[in-house]
Amino acid sequence: MIQHKSILRVLSLSLGLTLLPSCSDSLSEIGESVQPSGDKIEGQMTYLQMTAATIADEQVYSSTNNALFGVITDPEYGTERGEYITQVRTAPGFKLDPEPLNNKLDSVTLRLYYVNRTGNLSSSIKMEVYEVAKGFTGNNLSSKDLEAYRQAGALVGSQIITPDRDAFKQKISQRDSAYFVSVRLSDELGQRIYNLSKSNPEYFASQTAFSQNVLGGLLVTPSTGAGYMLQVLQTSLVLHYHRPHATKTDSTVRYAQSFVNTELTPRLNGLSSSEVSKLTATNSQYCYVKGPAGVTAELTLSADELQRLLASAPQLGSGQSKNEFFSRTWLLSAANISLKVDNPSKLLLNPPPFLLLLPSEDAAEFFKSSSPTLKRAQTYLSEQYQASALVYNFRNIAELVTQHLIKHASYSAGSGWQITQPIKLKIVPVEYNSSQNVTLTLQQYLFPYFVRLSKDAQALRFGFIVAKRQQ
Repeated sequence: MIQHKSILRVLSLSLGLTLLPSCSDSLSEIGESVQPSGDKIEGQMTYLQMTAATIADEQVYSSTNNALFGVITDPEYGTERGEYITQVRTAPGFKLDPEPLNNKLDSVTLRLYYVNRTGNLSSSIKMEVYEVAKGFTGNNLSSKDLEAYRQAGALVGSQIITPDRDAFKQKISQRDSAYFVSVRLSDELGQRIYNLSKSNPEYFASQTAFSQNVLGGLLVTPSTGAGYMLQVLQTSLVLHYHRPHATKTDSTVRYAQSFVNTELTPRLNGLSSSEVSKLTATNSQYCYVKGPAGVTAELTLSADELQRLLASAPQLGSGQSKNEFFSRTWLLSAANISLKVDNPSKLLLNPPPFLLLLPSEDAAEFFKSSSPTLKRAQTYLSEQYQASALVYNFRNIAELVTQHLIKHASYSAGSGWQITQPIKLKIVPVEYNSSQNVTLTLQQYLFPYFVRLSKDAQALRFGFIVAKRQQ
């Protein structure tokens, strides 16, 4: 028997409705439309059954200069690998001031700054840095590997990096610090950049001119070793040189000039995840979200389930549009979804902080906006994941279902309501920050993660309140 008291409380809070008893298997609360207080509305709880499947999701869209470096392997669920190419920012009128002694640099290094890291930081990975061909334009959409760039590039530096041993800590504000690891690059590269700044200053006047004439970009890749992953927030190319001290003849002064990457410089992430075919194989117990650039889960609300939902819908009024019908005559509300996390106990990777739920057909284009933001009836952000709760909660997707019915359901006097188009929703791990209900950051989560979601029928069952106005 359905618990009428809880339904009545929800409906009363929303609209002051008259609730008629029901024992049917069925929906939840009316909260997305404000109705005239004089209408008499009957409400009924209805449950629908979703299904879930694991699908390949091997590309990540990123408009930031963040990147991943490293290789990390879980014994059961495979390897995550991160590499990247980045350009560095030039500036019109660039020059070294003061100039190096005898116009000669001492050295050039590449620094990778990071805060987040995972894995065993005592492990060692050999980092190789390649100069890529001039004219590199980059891409916000990740690639599975950057091997073609490596083969066409020139090796300009390599070093075995063990973060616990090699990382330095640097204050970046009064309260915050970051780590960096450094690899020495060929002296020829730095000297060439300096010489061109003197002989051809026009090459530094724009990013395009710099890319075409000075430096196409730098590929940073793990060649051997495994054990950790660094989330690189900034990459800095540093020219080191010295000059005699102005007053102390027996002393020298050392200088460093940095070129850094920014969100305005071309870049390309190389991200790969193994065991994709294993994780996307048919599995009756679980679906998986692993990445970045691995697999994710897709939820389906079948046409049969939607048809069962429509079975209680009254006939379409004469001259009434579908939009009017689903917004004033027959309403859905309070469709909350909870996805149960059932991760193995000895797992190397953690669940992401947030999941975004959106129509699969919209997922590819959503993040290409210059400033993605949550959209009503299209995107649903989970509550922040808490390890103690082991669940991702999504609030009220009723309006998304309503809009799908408006778009795809049809009505005829002979057949009543009919629908043949299912709802498919893709799960996307995201990084999210907001202030005073304004979205500051909404982007795909660029850090290793793993979630195993239960496909138990009860875990994928969710309810609505169906409310019908008597006019």
